[in-house]
Amino acid sequence: MTRPRGGRLWNNPDFLRLWAAQSLSAIGTRFTREGLPIIAALSLGATAMDLGLLIALSALPGVLLSPFVGAWIDRTRRRRVLIMADLVRATALASLPMAAWYHTITIGQVMGVATIVALFSMIFQTADNAYLPSVIEQDQLLEGNAKLATTDAVAEVVGPAAAGVAIQLFTAPFAVLFDALSYLWSAALLASIRRPEKPIETGEHAPNLWREMAEGLRFVFSHPVLRPLTLCFSTLMFFLSFFAPLYVLYAVRDLGIPPGILGFVIALGGFSAIIGARLAAWAGERVSSRKLLIGVLLAYGIVTSFIPLAQGPLWLAVGLLCLGQLCGDGLYVVFHTNAAALRQTMTPDALRGREGGVVHLLSSGLGLIAALLAGSMADLVGIRPILWIGAFGVFASSLWLLAIPRNVTT
Repeated sequence: MTRPRGGRLWNNPDFLRLWAAQSLSAIGTRFTREGLPIIAALSLGATAMDLGLLIALSALPGVLLSPFVGAWIDRTRRRRVLIMADLVRATALASLPMAAWYHTITIGQVMGVATIVALFSMIFQTADNAYLPSVIEQDQLLEGNAKLATTDAVAEVVGPAAAGVAIQLFTAPFAVLFDALSYLWSAALLASIRRPEKPIETGEHAPNLWREMAEGLRFVFSHPVLRPLTLCFSTLMFFLSFFAPLYVLYAVRDLGIPPGILGFVIALGGFSAIIGARLAAWAGERVSSRKLLIGVLLAYGIVTSFIPLAQGPLWLAVGLLCLGQLCGDGLYVVFHTNAAALRQTMTPDALRGREGGVVHLLSSGLGLIAALLAGSMADLVGIRPILWIGAFGVFASSLWLLAIPRNVTT
C-alpha cells in the first residue's frame, strides 16, 4: 500500500543540524577507511594477515563492550554520547600525522588508533540509531534514514576519490587529519541541537547493566521481525568482512591498481548509492519489507561476485571492480536504509540502545572472526578464493529473511 511521502524534514532545523553534522564527517571517514590500510600495506609492509589483525583487533573492544554500551545509552542523554565520541575520535586520528612528522609511526600505533576509532564509532552508531527518533517523528523515520543514506552516498563519491588524491599528494598519515577535523565539525553541530530528548525511562529497578543487557537480548530474539532481521544482518556482515581486510591489498598488489585510480573506482560506487538512497524510501513505501529486503539482497549477491572476477589487464580489472561498485553500493543502501527504519519502528525508545548493542555484538563479532579467517586463509590459498566465499555468503544471508511475516512494513 502506498503511503504519503514526507518532506517535512526540511522544516526541522534540528534534523538539518544532525544531517549536516554527519555530512562532512562521512567524507572524512573515507580518508581513514582508505588511509589506514594503505599506511599498513605500503608504508609499513603489512601482510594479508597483518591487515586481517588490523581489522579484527580494532573491532574487538567494541564487540565485547557493545551490549553494555547499549544498556548505558538507554540510561543517558544520547546527544552527549555522540559529541563525546566525535571528540575522542578526532584526538586519536590527530596522533597519526604527528607521529609521521617525527618519523615514529608504527604498525602498533596504526592498530591502536584503529581500535579507538572503531570503539567510539560503535558508540556513536549505537547512540545515533537511538537518537534519530528523538529528533523526528516516527512516520518520518524512513525519510530520515533515506536522507542520511544520501549523505553517505555522496560521501562515497567524493570521499574515496579525494582520499586517493590526498594520499598521493600528502601521504596517508596526513590525509587522515581531514577526518579528525571533520569530527570536530560534527561535534560543534551536534552541540547546537536544541530539541530536548525524551525523558529517560529508569524502570522499576535500580540501574544494572547486566540485567538490562539480558533484557535487550531477550527482546531481540523473541521478536518475530527483529530476530530474523538481526540474524540476516549478522550473517551478511560476516561474509562482507571477508572483503574488508583484503580489498585494498587485492586491488593494489594482486591487480596492480594505483591508489589514485583505486580511490576513483571506489568513488564510482557512490553514484549508485545516491540513486539507492533516493529510491530506498520510495521502494519501502510500496513493497512489503520482507519482499523488498530479500529481493535486494539476492541482487546484491550477484553484483558482489564481480569483485573476485576481476583479473587480466589493468583496464579489465578496473572495469570489473567498477561494475561491482556501481551496482552493489546502491543495492546495499536500499537494504540498509529499509532495515534500519524497520528496526527503529519495531523497537520502543527505552530499548533502542540495547537493540543496537545486540546488533553490533553479533554483526561485528562475526565480522571480527571473518577478518581473522580471511587474513589467515588468504596467506595460504590466495585472496581471490576468499573473496568468492564472501560473495556466495551474501546469498546465504537472505535465507533468514524468509521468517519475517509477509505484510510487515516500516
